[in-house]
Amino acid sequence: MINKNTIFLWSVLCLSVMLYGCQQKAQEAKKPTNQMAESANIPLPAVTENRVAEKPAVIYRSTDLGKTWSSFAAGIPTEATLSGIIQADHKLYVTTDYHGIFWSIDGQNDWQPLAPGQLRGLDINGIEVEKNKLVIGTLKGGILVSPDGGNTWSPSKTDLSQVPVRAFIKSQGQLYAGTDAGIFWSDDMGDTWSHVFGDYQILGFTSLRDKLYAATQNGALVCQGAPSDWQVIYEGDALHDIGNDGQFVYAMTIGQQLLKTENDGATWINAQSGIGRPANFYTNELQHVGSDIFSAQWIGIYHSSDHGNNWRQLSGLPDSTAFSTLEITDFGIIAGIAIR
Repeated sequence: MINKNTIFLWSVLCLSVMLYGCQQKAQEAKKPTNQMAESANIPLPAVTENRVAEKPAVIYRSTDLGKTWSSFAAGIPTEATLSGIIQADHKLYVTTDYHGIFWSIDGQNDWQPLAPGQLRGLDINGIEVEKNKLVIGTLKGGILVSPDGGNTWSPSKTDLSQVPVRAFIKSQGQLYAGTDAGIFWSDDMGDTWSHVFGDYQILGFTSLRDKLYAATQNGALVCQGAPSDWQVIYEGDALHDIGNDGQFVYAMTIGQQLLKTENDGATWINAQSGIGRPANFYTNELQHVGSDIFSAQWIGIYHSSDHGNNWRQLSGLPDSTAFSTLEITDFGIIAGIAIR
């Protein structure tokens, strides 16, 4: 016969197992997702089974064209993820998702927060700088402008608070913003804005030979005249971003992987060779130094020296790390992560 003590012990054991299961489910529910991809209506890649449990730094830097890399994140919260990098004279600025802006002088690994009380909690997607004036674009807070180097911030005079802002590009003294409602243009460095093209999502820009190119949810655009003179050069796939290597323009598509053109879309060539990842992993950003091209991928940083005909993954970086931002600066190649 089973006595009361035995029944009690079995009850305690069962309750412990149930509590452990609930805790595990709660922890799973708290795991972060890639908010950048979700908010941009871009599908998340499937997670591979061989991801290493190593927690990467927020930023990595290479001063020898990608041969070696080191952490470059002192002063930035370890839980932050990067959304943008820009150099202005001897200063570097990085924008984050919800942790504000940080800046560094002369390439020192010593990042300082910029007006943390005003910017913390904002999902910042883009930044442009002109002398002492800074402009940022946010997911839900519109466009903010600082006339004094980032000490104080105020919304642009044109209310864009209801329009998610995805990207900026500055060209010939004019500023363009890619938003979920098309392309906006400013001739006073972000104080006022005019809608100039489209009513759909614009996710990135690049410039080559006095032409501007835009990545959209439907393909790619080119502009070579007035701010409103945009023409379609690729359609059928969503582009995560667009870049160039000084000769080719690269479309970072979701469905057709990495494509390139040197004739404004008359012909497109596949440039995925060597990036041996599943089809649903896509290129996040592409930059170049002369003939050396670097691409930020969902897993690692890749290099090509033959205009993207062949790529190889660079060593010295954490395995299975998604890199979202990449910038060539006077202080080295800087890459920031997107997801932990």
